[in-house]
Amino acid sequence: MPLDLRPYQPSDAEALTDLLHRSYAGLAERGLNFTAATQDVELTRWRAEAGPTFVLADAGAPVAALTLSLPPARSLQGLTPEAAEPGRGWLNQMAVDPAHRGRGLARRLRDAALAHAAAHGVTAIGVDTAEPAGDLLELYRRWGFAERDVIRWPDKTYDSVVLVREVPG
Repeated sequence: MPLDLRPYQPSDAEALTDLLHRSYAGLAERGLNFTAATQDVELTRWRAEAGPTFVLADAGAPVAALTLSLPPARSLQGLTPEAAEPGRGWLNQMAVDPAHRGRGLARRLRDAALAHAAAHGVTAIGVDTAEPAGDLLELYRRWGFAERDVIRWPDKTYDSVVLVREVPG
């Protein structure tokens, strides 16, 4: 059965929080304290409303999601000049349920975010992820992102690599 790509709805907040916890559990087990691994429903709601959030749903239930923050959060802009550049968007809380991995769902969400960004005058998209998460860094490199900076979020156990890619016009 094909998955429906749709926008986040406020009624998704609890299910999206559960999805984030499942998706980030393996990273947490590696000692990487990503916010998404433990965030509460209110923080999920706040983060999902920071820009368009794309949801892939199976029978209405989110199995993958990605937020495109427009503009990037001010806290991030204070950590790296890359987030403060005019025309910049930022990918946040990308999650794919472990039971649905390997089906190209993250790529489908990325493509939706890039299309939205292009339609709204965004010229480049950034993302940051834990430096020890080599698998995620490799994914972003394959997607055309280039490393631009290294930052440290408050209360995190790791440095984050900032990557940026142009948005196709």
